[in-house]
Amino acid sequence: MAEAILEVRDLKTHFYTPDGVIKAVDGVSLSVRRGTVLGIVGESGCGKSITAMSILNLIPQPPGKIVSGNVFFEGRDLLGLKESEIRHIRGAKIGMIFQEPMTALNPVFTIGEQIAEALRVHKGMGRGGAMNRAAELLDLVNIPSAKERIKDYPHQLSGGMRQRAMIAMAISCTPSLVIADEPTTALDVTVQAQVLELLDELMTKMGMSMILITHDFGVIAEAADDVAVMYAGRIVEYTNTETLFKSPLHPYTKGLLDSIPRFDGKKKQRLKAIPGVVPRLLNLPEGCKFLSRCRIAVDQCKREEPLLKDICKGHFVRCWVRERDYAGRN
Repeated sequence: MAEAILEVRDLKTHFYTPDGVIKAVDGVSLSVRRGTVLGIVGESGCGKSITAMSILNLIPQPPGKIVSGNVFFEGRDLLGLKESEIRHIRGAKIGMIFQEPMTALNPVFTIGEQIAEALRVHKGMGRGGAMNRAAELLDLVNIPSAKERIKDYPHQLSGGMRQRAMIAMAISCTPSLVIADEPTTALDVTVQAQVLELLDELMTKMGMSMILITHDFGVIAEAADDVAVMYAGRIVEYTNTETLFKSPLHPYTKGLLDSIPRFDGKKKQRLKAIPGVVPRLLNLPEGCKFLSRCRIAVDQCKREEPLLKDICKGHFVRCWVRERDYAGRN
């Protein structure tokens, strides 16, 4: 097993609103092995992006606050660093690919200027050298006529090219870890495949690790080595990708996988759906947070919230029923 480049321990991030406290991330623990991809998957609003923003201490305060937890990156707890110290890590050692490049990129600066800024701040390069390197990075992410494209503004690029420019910016300082927040969401299927292939090539070439945030299990199957399934601010299942697809244990994970359309030439089957809706984070039920949507719940699920436990040799699940089923097997 490769050593962990990042370890998140019992991370809790809350938002304080006039209506009450929203526990957007509530006790998340995970790790990223060096040279691998950790996928974080779940429905919109489950806490995936807030987890990523918390790792880099980018939560707006107020209304947000990282209440407790640790984020160890290469042995240092990022949450214990001063703002001036963590600035030397953001962009330089941990790159970020934001969800929507059209809003993440500054519309009044050229693509080249935005990539060069990180090089000038973190690498101490002059403007000319930084711009030349920006062109090299655009070429590296397969943007044609890179020397001309560095003069373009974000609105002059297509969606796929903007995403590639975001990737170039994220890897500009050769970080050890890249956090990719829904990097393929707004792209068509062909471009999605190209972006995933590009990220895989860059990881191999530059020796990076990655956190890949998505709601798409197809992307997880294609790119991730390990996967954490999130629901209502918590991780409900955590294991390697192969095990998750072969033997999903949590009813939420199984429901997500069963809801994927299948085209295997067999007779038509009704598309399965998970009943109910995600509970409001302002009014979470007692016990298991998936209770109202679960088909296998028992009385204990109503009274007590299950813990995330290793019930099957590296397969972590937050479920009383599965914990009982696998008791004594390890």
